[in-house]
Amino acid sequence: MKGNDMKKRWFIKILIILIIFCGCTNKQPLSQTQLLLDTQVTITLYDCASSNILDECFAICKDYELLFSRTNPKSELYQLNHQDKTKPIKISKELAKVINIGLEYSKLSNGTFDITVGQLIDLWDFKADTPKLPETSAIAGALTSIGYRGITLNDSTISFSNPNTIIDLGAVAKGYIADKIKEYLIEQGVDSAIINLGGNVLCVGKKNSDDFTIGITDPKGSSDILKLKINDQSVVTSGIYQRYFEVEGKYYHHILNPKTGYSYDNGLASVTIISNHSVDGDALSTVCFTLGKEQGLALVNQLAGIEAVFIDTNNALYYSDHAKDYVIQ
Repeated sequence: MKGNDMKKRWFIKILIILIIFCGCTNKQPLSQTQLLLDTQVTITLYDCASSNILDECFAICKDYELLFSRTNPKSELYQLNHQDKTKPIKISKELAKVINIGLEYSKLSNGTFDITVGQLIDLWDFKADTPKLPETSAIAGALTSIGYRGITLNDSTISFSNPNTIIDLGAVAKGYIADKIKEYLIEQGVDSAIINLGGNVLCVGKKNSDDFTIGITDPKGSSDILKLKINDQSVVTSGIYQRYFEVEGKYYHHILNPKTGYSYDNGLASVTIISNHSVDGDALSTVCFTLGKEQGLALVNQLAGIEAVFIDTNNALYYSDHAKDYVIQ
């Protein structure tokens, strides 16, 4: 009897191991979509049938939303932005880390991209049913609050030279979150997945044995203007067609110039960045857009592991040195 009991116990253990193992060797994609981070988030697993893993991915999104959201009153960033900033403030290590990333990219752009545009962004409502231009005086007032150089970050203590400054991490946070989700998936043994945070696309490995095919949207239409073959990398696009409105025949989009307070008007329609880490692609797609085609391409060609596709308002395409290697002909 004891021998039979032992055999049963070993059989149960082996069965449990097989169930767990088979949970991440599924050949049918498992996908889920939720509205989070002020956008549509879709995560698809190609070699794993564990809904628990998918659920945890979305839990990660929700946790980070409570750190980085500028508009959620429960988030740490919101509370930082709306408290007395006349004295140093202690913040979490992770919020400090992402703010520091934003400051580094602000510095890299020499201020054409600036994470302290929060007050300016609040003036522009690109989601309104009947959008309208902010008052000129309101824009002028918001401009006085902008200046990344006025922020000092010492470990987890942040100081502001201007207490009216409002931080916005919209061009950094989604990429950072995507990278964290990818880290979690790899830890769980997932080798093939795609993470799409509202157009911030991050691939885990290949799509089974093939490269992922990622499209770049035609700024003048709804189809793709070209397709990229991507293996274990990130593709992020910033474009004027994503959030915009027209007033009296003039086009206003969400990529705002921190010097003028109005949308950038530099002849570009979009910038797509291919990178190993989504946080870099997220930031650089905006940084390079703000720099314009010539300076943006020059910057990308100096950065290791980064490629870019620029599209101007006439739909002409411009590539960094090795970007065409990713294009599906």
